[in-house]
Amino acid sequence: MTEIIIAVAAKVSEYLVAPIRRQLSYLFCYRRHMDDLNKKVQELGLAKDDLQITVDEAIRRGDEIRPIVQDWLTRADKKTGEAKIFMEDEKKRTKSCFNGWCPNLKSRYLLSREADKKAQVIVEVHENNNFPDGISYC
Repeated sequence: MTEIIIAVAAKVSEYLVAPIRRQLSYLFCYRRHMDDLNKKVQELGLAKDDLQITVDEAIRRGDEIRPIVQDWLTRADKKTGEAKIFMEDEKKRTKSCFNGWCPNLKSRYLLSREADKKAQVIVEVHENNNFPDGISYC
């Protein structure tokens, strides 16, 4: 009987602890989420620049660029721009009391959560840059 109770308690705690930990990480790991977003934006920018060099080379050869590649470059530009604007505005939206001694927890939570979501979207865009048919055609 006790084994069943322990198994049920373990399963319940497994489903409760992870979401609570994630929500608390938004509050207490604010700087880490912002730094992670910055890192992901830089990685996507490097991948976009690398692909742009290949696209420019294909255009110089007279090849046509595939629409999926153009779409990916546009999405990467858009998401990178949105994230950079978010990171620049982050300083304005972070308010604290007593000259920074008492941070506004609600604004930190919301900004950290938004930064995590934007980082996930950027990772998704970055993972979708595989073009098996190549980037151009004659």
